[in-house]
Amino acid sequence: MSPSEMPNQLNGVNGIAAMYEYPPPKVEGEYKILNQYHSKPSKLRVAGCGAGASGLCLAYKMEKMLTPGSWELTLFEKNEHFGGTWYENTYPGVACDIPSHDYNFTWDPKPDWSQFFASGKEIQGYFEGFAERHGSKKYMKLNSKIIEAQWDDAEGIWIITIETPKTKEISKDWAHVFINGTGILNNWKWPEIEGIHDFKGPLIHSAHWDHNVEFDGKTAGVIGTGSTSVQIVPQLQRICKEVQVYMRSPTWISPPFGAGALTNDLQKGEDVNPGQRQYKFSEEEKKRFAEDPAYHLDFRKRIEAEINSLFGMYQRNSEMSNAFRDVITKEMNRRMGPGHEKLKEFIIPKWSPGCRRISPGDGYLEALVQENVSPVFGGIKRILPEGIETEDGQVHKMDILVCATGFQVAFQPAFKVINGQGKSIQQDWANGPNLYFGVSAPRFPNFYTIVGPGATWSNGTLIPSIETTIEYSIKCMKKMQTEGIKSMAVKQEALDEIYAHFDTYHQNTVWTEECRSWFKDGRIKNRIYLWPGATIHFLKTIKDPRFEDYDFTYRYKNRFAFLGTGDVKATASRDILGLSPYIRSSDHEWSID
Repeated sequence: MSPSEMPNQLNGVNGIAAMYEYPPPKVEGEYKILNQYHSKPSKLRVAGCGAGASGLCLAYKMEKMLTPGSWELTLFEKNEHFGGTWYENTYPGVACDIPSHDYNFTWDPKPDWSQFFASGKEIQGYFEGFAERHGSKKYMKLNSKIIEAQWDDAEGIWIITIETPKTKEISKDWAHVFINGTGILNNWKWPEIEGIHDFKGPLIHSAHWDHNVEFDGKTAGVIGTGSTSVQIVPQLQRICKEVQVYMRSPTWISPPFGAGALTNDLQKGEDVNPGQRQYKFSEEEKKRFAEDPAYHLDFRKRIEAEINSLFGMYQRNSEMSNAFRDVITKEMNRRMGPGHEKLKEFIIPKWSPGCRRISPGDGYLEALVQENVSPVFGGIKRILPEGIETEDGQVHKMDILVCATGFQVAFQPAFKVINGQGKSIQQDWANGPNLYFGVSAPRFPNFYTIVGPGATWSNGTLIPSIETTIEYSIKCMKKMQTEGIKSMAVKQEALDEIYAHFDTYHQNTVWTEECRSWFKDGRIKNRIYLWPGATIHFLKTIKDPRFEDYDFTYRYKNRFAFLGTGDVKATASRDILGLSPYIRSSDHEWSID
C-alpha cells in the first residue's frame, strides 16, 4: 500500500458538524463517551439587560471570542432607542468628566472628538456609530424592560420576564447566561422631600429632561450639588432671570484629571486660563490624530497613565491627598473671587478630595457668584405649590423646579433576580451587596453584573473596566460551553475574603471619612464598595478568571466528558496546520483549538 493510500482523518472521516446544539440539562443512565471532538462548544443562549456601552461591548466581544454559530444573544433594552445613560440624559451641559479620547472603547479610538470633555450628545453619537459599524443592532430588542429573572436549577436556565413599557404587555424568554449591563446610575428617582409633587410649575428631573420648558427670563430652583447640578447651573445662569441653588452638601470642584497630555502637548506655550477646564480641538489637531495613529495612541496612553498614577490621592493623609486638598482649595477660592465667605465656608468640604466623587465643573463656581444666582444653604423643609420652604421658615418662590438629585444607585438590580432556592437578590443582599469583584454573586449561577458594587466606580476611567469585566464573563461562558458545565457560581468564602481585604484596606482611604456618598449606599458610615486599587490594578485582577473561586455543576456524569472521541477540532475539520501547532521554528506560545 502506498503512503497516499493510507487512511487518515483528513480525508473526511468524522467531519466537523456544521451546527451546534443546545446541551441537555442532565444525562441519565450510565456514563457514555460523547460523540464529539475535544471541547466542542455546545450552543449557549445569552440574555443581556441593557443596550448601552456594556451591551454594545458584549455583542462585539462575543463575536470576537466565541465560536461563530455556537451562541445566541439578545440585548433587552427598556427604551425605544439604545445608548443607555447617554441616550437618557439630555439636560443642558451634560458631558463626561473623563477625557473624551479615553471615553471610547479602548480598541476603537475616535480621532475627531470635538472637545477634551465630550458632550453627552457626541458620546451618544459615538455609540450609535459603533453599533452601525459593527452590526450590533441585530441583537437588540427595544421597548423591552426586564422585570424578573428566575433561575431554573433543573434546566440550568434563567427564565426571564419582559414588559413592554407602554402597553404593559408581558412576555417570557430564557437563557443559559444572564448579563446585567444596566450600569450603576440608571434608575432615576425624585428626591424624598415632602410635597415634591405639589409644585404647580414645571417639575423636571435631570435624567428626564423636558426640552419643551422655556427657562428664558424665569426663576428656576435647582436642588443638588453633585456632578449633574455642576453642569446644569452654569447653563441656566446664562438664560434665567434668577437661579436658586439648594445646596445640600459641599463638593470639591477640581482641575481636570488626565489633562497633562493636553497642557504639555496641544497647549504648550499658550497662556491658559486655569479656570477653563474645557478645550476645543482644532481641525488641524483632529487631522493629526486621524493621520498619525501612533501619535494619537501616545496621547491617549498618557491621559490614562496620568489618571492611573493619581490613585495615591485616595490614601488618607498621604502627601498626594494633602497636596490635592491644598491645590483644589486655592483654586476654588480663586474661581469664586474675593468675598462670598458664606459660600466658601459651605461648599469647600472638610473631608478629603475623593471621599465623594470629584466634579471637574467648568463655570460652576463662577456661576454661583453671579448676581442672578442665589445659593441657599438651609435644609429644605417641604415643597409648596409656589416654591420651596426651607427649614428656617422662609418661602422661596420660583417658576420652575429642577431636581439634580441623581439616581437610585444600583447596589441591587432594578429588576427582581431569584435563585434556584427561591431567594431574591434583594433578600440575599439584605445586609448589603454581596458581589465578587463587582461581577459574580454567590448562589446566583451564570449571572454576571458588569462593573457592579466593588468594582472601579470612582477611581479611574470606566470603559476599560466594562470591557475587561465583559471579557471575564465571556471566558466563563466559554468554559461552560466547552467543558460540559451546566452552571457555575462563585464561592461565598472567596467573597468573604475579598471583602475582608476591602475592609482592612479602606481603613486608610479617604472614603471612610465623614461624607455621605453613593459609594457607601448613601450612608456616612458603611462598607466601602470600591475596588482597593487603581483601575489598572482592577484590570490585572480580573483579566483572567480565578476558576478556583467557583463551584461547578456538570451536565454529564463525568467532568471529563468534553474529551469526547479522542479527536480535536483540527482532525474533524481537516485542518492540516491545526494538527501540528506545537511544531514551530522558535519558542513562542502555541495553542490547540
